[in-house]
Amino acid sequence: MTWPRALVLILFSAVTVGLLVSLPRFARPYTGPAAWDGAVQFSGERAWADVVTLATRFPRRWSGGPDRQAAADWLADGLKTMGLEVHRETFAGWVGESHPVTLENVWAVSPGTDRRDEIIVLAGNYDMVPTSVQAASDTAGHVGTILELARLLSAAPHRRTLVVVFPDGEEWGMLGARRFVRTFPQRARIVAAISIEDLDAGVLAALGIDGIGQFRGFAPMWLRALAADAAAREGYRTDEVSALFEWIQRSLLVSSTDQGPFLERGIPAIDLAGRADDAALKARVYHLPDDTIEHMRPGSVLAYGRIQERIVRALDAMPAVPRESSVYLRLGPERVVPFGWLLVIQVLAFAPLAAAVLFRVRQGALRGMSVIRELVRVGIVLVVLLLWVDVVKLLPFLGLLPRYSLYAPPPRHPLLTTVAWPPVLVSAAVLVAAALLAGRFLRPLRDPAGVRSTTLVSALVVCLAGIVVVALAHNPFAAVTFLLLPALLWIWIRPHASLIGRIINAGLVGLAFIVVVLLFMQFAVSLRLGRHIVWYVFLAIAYAQFTLPQIVLSFATLAVAIRLLAVSALRGSSTP
Repeated sequence: MTWPRALVLILFSAVTVGLLVSLPRFARPYTGPAAWDGAVQFSGERAWADVVTLATRFPRRWSGGPDRQAAADWLADGLKTMGLEVHRETFAGWVGESHPVTLENVWAVSPGTDRRDEIIVLAGNYDMVPTSVQAASDTAGHVGTILELARLLSAAPHRRTLVVVFPDGEEWGMLGARRFVRTFPQRARIVAAISIEDLDAGVLAALGIDGIGQFRGFAPMWLRALAADAAAREGYRTDEVSALFEWIQRSLLVSSTDQGPFLERGIPAIDLAGRADDAALKARVYHLPDDTIEHMRPGSVLAYGRIQERIVRALDAMPAVPRESSVYLRLGPERVVPFGWLLVIQVLAFAPLAAAVLFRVRQGALRGMSVIRELVRVGIVLVVLLLWVDVVKLLPFLGLLPRYSLYAPPPRHPLLTTVAWPPVLVSAAVLVAAALLAGRFLRPLRDPAGVRSTTLVSALVVCLAGIVVVALAHNPFAAVTFLLLPALLWIWIRPHASLIGRIINAGLVGLAFIVVVLLFMQFAVSLRLGRHIVWYVFLAIAYAQFTLPQIVLSFATLAVAIRLLAVSALRGSSTP
């Protein structure tokens, strides 16, 4: 590479970093809808009575558990006494047992008046993790809150139709909510969905707001602003992630609460949770047998319900429910970077890679069969990696792993910290065998003597550019998160004769995955898994926690990295 071209790449890289750092300059003021400012009528006493009943009478109501059916009966009876139209739907799901278990959604309808064709959904799961007893904070607290909201709001005329749904199977990938948004006959008329989630043990301190879609979508800003205003009117702050972590959330799109399936279907939705400041208490009760009613506070239930009432009444009173893009980046309570500027910055971030490809085209480094042969070699490596993925996904069906319908087990499930070595070794053996077999196919693809290894590196840079284009079309946030470093670093790889040069090349390849390493470390802490985070990712691949495009793009990038390591180790010519 000539010095002028190197300077151009350095300049473009500096511009890329500058654009990302200057994102706040592209933010625009945002004013969302106001929450209900009328008199709040939520009864904390009635809600608390329901919280106590669900927790103490049905303490083992996990999906397929001994109290699940009785809890569903109790919910249905309670909704019927309110005069609501009650529905129940059963379906099968895999939750780690040797056979599928019966799951059941319970939902009720309170028809609206002049806007009855528009539906507001209040959702809150009633199931629980099998590692807990009572699940007072997760889930009895929010179920009692929703029941009182249903009782209160259905007792008087309201403009829009209200649907209250208690999904089952939330802990295993929002199975009940996914079922509901696919089978509910009037799903096209849902204008907003509120997932009312966990109410922490202890004293309420903040309203947690989560907007991650399940594999697709994100909560619109207007709904987040409405929830924040409702909390402020009751004297509570909001607990939302930083702009950086929201970017990560938008990159992964793995939701853990019931708003996810609604967002996946393009329905404006949000998840709300009651947050306490007692981190030690939460660590002691979360998904554990100590999550009992003794740690809950009636005053927190009252405050939580008052916030929810302000949100729902505001939604019902709106002349028209806002229709806004869900693609933006929140930089603060009243500032967002809009879709247009975001997309421009995300695309321009890869300008150095585009320039590197253009330089290679102009210097003729991408001509000849050697380029095609290198792309075929990348394809063979990718096939080997995807074969390993297929084997991992087959393990539950072969009885080597428990079966789950969608997600790996929830946090604190014993499977997450008990590595099952037989399936690991089986998948590793298949990977090794496939790699050895692939070697046989790679031998005939050796380039003739004299082919410059710089040509092969150029082919790999072009391959990376193709991956980036597909990733930008699929999810621009993920493209920047996971491919920006490869795009900035791998364009500098050149075959070296010296050992130091080859070490530098290996370092550039490895450094490109530092974001992945950091995310592993972050989720190892947040999921309380420590070193078992690798096993958790293995399980997530075995089930359906990652989408096919995510898997293919990730392993395609890994295939390019593997070939770069092989090619960049060459001294000048011939093919590894």
